[in-house]
Amino acid sequence: MIITTAGRVTSQLVAKAKKLSHEYNIPFKERHGVSIAQLKSLYQDDIMIVGKDRIDISPYQSDKNLFFHPNLAMIRAKRILKGEVEPLITTAKLTSGKSFLDCTLGLASDSIIASLAVGPDGRVVGIEGNEILYLLAKQGLGSLATGILEFDQAMRNIEVVHLDHLKFLQRAESNSFDIVYFDPMFHEGINESNGINIIREQAITTDITTEIVREAKRVAKERVVLKDHWKSNRFNELGFIQFKRKTSLFHYGTIEIQK
Repeated sequence: MIITTAGRVTSQLVAKAKKLSHEYNIPFKERHGVSIAQLKSLYQDDIMIVGKDRIDISPYQSDKNLFFHPNLAMIRAKRILKGEVEPLITTAKLTSGKSFLDCTLGLASDSIIASLAVGPDGRVVGIEGNEILYLLAKQGLGSLATGILEFDQAMRNIEVVHLDHLKFLQRAESNSFDIVYFDPMFHEGINESNGINIIREQAITTDITTEIVREAKRVAKERVVLKDHWKSNRFNELGFIQFKRKTSLFHYGTIEIQK
C-alpha cells in the first residue's frame, strides 16, 4: 500500500499523510496532479487517500473506494439510547464492565454496539486480518466525530488489532474475555448495499473451524457468540444454540461456557 493526498493538496494534508506514513510504515507519494487510477497502475498497489475530513482506500483490484462510516451502528445506537432492545446485547448478555473480543471486526459496527453496552469500565478488542479494513477501522474509530458523546466514546474505547483471529486466540490467556464473538461472511447471499459488497471483497474468507471454536471456548469466560445467516449450517455443525428471529435474515447462536 502507498499513501497520498486528495486531489486538492494542502500543507495540512501532506503533514497528515506523512504522519500516517510514519505510523504505519507505508510509503508516502506526492500526488502531483496524478489520478488515483494512474497511481494504482504505476505502483501496482492499494492507495490510501488522505482527505480533509476522511481517509479513503482504493484497493488495487477494485474501482470503488472504501471509507469508514458507522451508518448502521449509529442507527442501532440511537435505538439503544432510547431504551430499545438490541439483539446482540441481549444474546451476548453484555453489561457494564464486561470484556468482549470481536474476532471478525470489519468496520466495527458490532464492536461499537458492544462498547456502548460494556461502557468505559468494560473492554472491547477487535481483530481484523485484512490490512485495508484494519487501517480504516483503526483510523475511523480513533478520529470520527459524530456529535453523539456516548457513541464517540464507545468508538474510542475499542482496541483494534491487525492479526489473524486464530493466532490471536492461540496466544490469548484462558478465560481472558467474557464474550468471544464471530460474524463471518455469510455463505448464503443477501441483497446488500454496494458499501457492504465492497467490504465483502476485502473480508478474510477463512471459515470458522472447530479448531477456532475450541480456542474461543478456552479464551471465553462466559460464552462464544456467532452471528450468521438463518439458513447457516454453522450453528449446528459447531455446537451453537441458534436463536431464531422471524423478521431477520441473520440469527445469533451461543455456546455457554461451563467451567
